[in-house]
Amino acid sequence: MDNYNIKVDDGKYKYGYVRGSVGDFYWYALVHRSEIEHGINPMNLQTGNGRISRLCVYKEFGEEKPNRYLPPTSVKRYIYANYKREWDVLNSNYVGMVKQLVDYLERRYSLRLVRGGSKDE
Repeated sequence: MDNYNIKVDDGKYKYGYVRGSVGDFYWYALVHRSEIEHGINPMNLQTGNGRISRLCVYKEFGEEKPNRYLPPTSVKRYIYANYKREWDVLNSNYVGMVKQLVDYLERRYSLRLVRGGSKDE
């Protein structure tokens, strides 16, 4: 199994939205505090019992301009995986990467910090 470099962008996002990169792709997701019935199941990537109800994995390409110092006139977004309560797109060549990303997000956002104390408290 390939090991992809998953990064979460810094910053605060509203309502559980997070974004980042995985390898040379970008992603954004809606991650809930607890499992929901229309979330991505981390075991098989099917709909059901997961924390992630929205996930998009994509690449963006800018059109080349004659002057390389000017910004591109348009940006094209190629989507490799798109989940909104069900899969619209799941490119079979990237299932391993998506599975690793879902596993990572499930683990990262299921952690609960417990305040420790001494015996005397």
